[in-house]
Amino acid sequence: MKPWSVRRPLVSIVMGLDQHRAQITADWLDTETGEVKRARVTPADRAGVRAFLERFRGQQPEVALEATTGWRFVVEELRRIGAEVHLAEPAETAGLRGPKKRAKGDRADARHLRVADGQAFAAVVGPARSHP
Repeated sequence: MKPWSVRRPLVSIVMGLDQHRAQITADWLDTETGEVKRARVTPADRAGVRAFLERFRGQQPEVALEATTGWRFVVEELRRIGAEVHLAEPAETAGLRGPKKRAKGDRADARHLRVADGQAFAAVVGPARSHP
């Protein structure tokens, strides 16, 4: 059996999304340049998400997000651009973050999801499945 890094195709963008009803915070790493970028998607509706994601079309990003209210349309839009999507259980990702030392923020949550996705998320995250 080949090592994980050899079997897995190279990913140019690794992203974490922290979504809420009014906004989505994105944190992504361009693995080719090492550059980390952030953005806020507002309003957090299908049109806003679609417009934001257009810049990643053809790059096959790998994206992690928590399975919270509204995740399904976000996953649909991610798949539309060819992203590999991973869903995280909110309670499990909170446990991985450890005890809070200060108030959490959306940027920190998005970064945590991106970093956790880059480390394969262990058993906490699974591929997003289609739902009827």
